[in-house]
Amino acid sequence: MSGTVTPLPPKPLASRAGLLGATEDFASIGRAVTGAPARTRSRAWWIAFSGACGLLGVFAAALAWLLLNGVGIWDNNNPVVWALDIVAYDWWIGIACGALLTSATLRLTGAAWRSGIDRIAETTAILAAAAAALYPIIHLGRPWVFYWTLPYPNTLALWPQFRSPLVWDAVDILGFLGVCLGLWSVGLLPDLAALRDRAFEAALAEARAADEGRGRRRRLTLLRAQIYGILALGWRGASTHWERWLLATRTLSVLALVVVVALQTGASVMLAGSVLPGWHDTLLPVTFLAASLLSGVGVTAALAVLVRRALGLEALITGRHLVLMARLMLGLGLASAYCYATEIVSSLLHGDAYDRAVLVRRLSGSHAWAFWMIVVFALLPVQLFWFDAFRRSGRVVALVGIAAAIGSFGDHFMLLIVTLSHDFLPSSAHPYALGAWGLATLAGTVGLFLALLLLGLRTLPMVSITETRRFAESHPDERPSGERAPTLAETAQAPLWGVSAEFVQAGDLAAAVEALTTRDFGARIETYGPVPMGRAAAALGRPAGILPLLALGAALAGGAAFMLMCLYASGFAYVFDVGGRPRFPWQAFLVPSVSFGALCGGLTTVLGLLFQNRLPRLNHPAFAIPGFTRASEDRFFLALEAAGPRFDPARIERALATLPEGRPLMVRRVPL
Repeated sequence: MSGTVTPLPPKPLASRAGLLGATEDFASIGRAVTGAPARTRSRAWWIAFSGACGLLGVFAAALAWLLLNGVGIWDNNNPVVWALDIVAYDWWIGIACGALLTSATLRLTGAAWRSGIDRIAETTAILAAAAAALYPIIHLGRPWVFYWTLPYPNTLALWPQFRSPLVWDAVDILGFLGVCLGLWSVGLLPDLAALRDRAFEAALAEARAADEGRGRRRRLTLLRAQIYGILALGWRGASTHWERWLLATRTLSVLALVVVVALQTGASVMLAGSVLPGWHDTLLPVTFLAASLLSGVGVTAALAVLVRRALGLEALITGRHLVLMARLMLGLGLASAYCYATEIVSSLLHGDAYDRAVLVRRLSGSHAWAFWMIVVFALLPVQLFWFDAFRRSGRVVALVGIAAAIGSFGDHFMLLIVTLSHDFLPSSAHPYALGAWGLATLAGTVGLFLALLLLGLRTLPMVSITETRRFAESHPDERPSGERAPTLAETAQAPLWGVSAEFVQAGDLAAAVEALTTRDFGARIETYGPVPMGRAAAALGRPAGILPLLALGAALAGGAAFMLMCLYASGFAYVFDVGGRPRFPWQAFLVPSVSFGALCGGLTTVLGLLFQNRLPRLNHPAFAIPGFTRASEDRFFLALEAAGPRFDPARIERALATLPEGRPLMVRRVPL
């Protein structure tokens, strides 16, 4: 049985301060993002992907040569035992940390312009961290026995050397990837549901056309729908789903801030705590973090311009987004310039002869090109953004962002190589020169970054549909979904799952929920929609859960367990006295303990979200609601699920038809 109610006229779209096209609505946002991967099927994409694969081939050759000859092919020496491998690792990690910190900060502060940026920033962080993770693996020399570095029972009763920064790097990169992947995948879940529904609509359209003799069925279309269906884990967009989703994304953003600060300050404090000239400086952690943020924001801005142009998303990633990214790069560039200037002035005024000697080598030594690379690529180009015309140019924003990343590489090279190549004694000095195999390895990691990015452009939504829709006021298309409702003959004898009602706006849905929750219909009320429905969730009165507390408990327990394991290994099971260090150096284990704790908190958040939402569940009665695929596009659905003998569908239909406000477009009975 079904009934219709005349809809109210649409509300006009409110101004979004240039962050969203004036004519964009829920449906057009979804179509723009879900249809964007099809725009990558061009010759330009194949040329770019071929180039990336070529760089991966260079990496494969470098890796094969390394396995045959050892890590000495990178031209590292004594004292420059950390050669281009650690420079490239720190550079990639800096980009990843800057991008992730940008996304987490924008999300936690509720910045409106995160809608076009956060997915790109999180993708940048994951790809850069994946490129960085290659270095600790291949640096082992024999990566196929990597498990020797893990604390597992063995016949020689050996433990990893937890005092070693190499162990810290392994734990830190795992913690970073775990938290970053968790934030990225949780944010992607509703968008995957939108891709699933659009793919199934395309498969059904092909099937109807084939039945009418106007086309043929393609297995690839159905396969794509099935793959997206599995990846979406049965996400339905229920109000309780959304409230827990919001909690999970905020919790993961907090953990992302923790792991980024721990990772960046941990490495820089380790250097600053040494006595080597050029490192022994309390300002070094701040300089390290500012340079990393600048490189991460720069790469994110460049990719935002690329996504905007290549995928035709000018209405979602607007000129306003580019202006704000340019201003952010300008601020970070000024902060970096201040840090570098302070270091120079401090060395000249308060430094000893060794500090001044390092400064002279940085400015005019054999590796002076690294310092001037910082100036030319990182500090000077961002000054263009004092002018409005340059801030509004996508090409200039992209080029300056890439230049900032190049300048950041010079910063890491200068910091590590110049200091290590000459410390206190002239007899310890040893020149270092870049080698072909080290550069080939670096080029291979760039190829990995680009190849994964191009595959992502072709398969995944690079702009968050959900975050963009949250800033869209309404949508002008107020027709019912158009799918045939079950007839009375079909539902008279069939057992009913419930009664559904379709709404245009979240406010109308919330008004209906508020009116119906005061009456007993013998039904469980649930709402579904393409964005969080805070007012409807409040009317239902269902708590979102305790995800933040679970994450906090898991993080504290995981961090404490890792710290205790390190203390036990270094103090009792595997005492290895080096240089008179204390037997229980808890300070040395603090950074990896924080990273491991963040990893435990992130995993708990993701698993807790799935458990509370009863996901994955690929089949649910709500999917049988006619037109339910539009719950991931531009419609809001109210479902009253039969929950007792008092359930009376006719009474529910009368109540829906006589609502004082928030009347539905369509009311339908849903059989099991």
